[in-house]
Amino acid sequence: MEPRRAYTAGSVVLLTDSGTWRRVPAGACWIDRYSAAPDVHTLRWSEQGIDYGAQLSGDDLRAYIRGCIIQYA
Repeated sequence: MEPRRAYTAGSVVLLTDSGTWRRVPAGACWIDRYSAAPDVHTLRWSEQGIDYGAQLSGDDLRAYIRGCIIQYA
């Protein structure tokens, strides 16, 4: 799967790669698969010029999508 552009409503909170919890701001982000694990996805976004990334399971990603929190473009 190639990276897909998505949009968040600003209500997703994830543990970032740096080990801190961050709210993904409303707006555009990118989602792609983590190559080392088939059911792990990476969500990336920029906030105030800083790039952030977080990994989440396929189950968590599906739950966010079902809840209309993340919408693919």
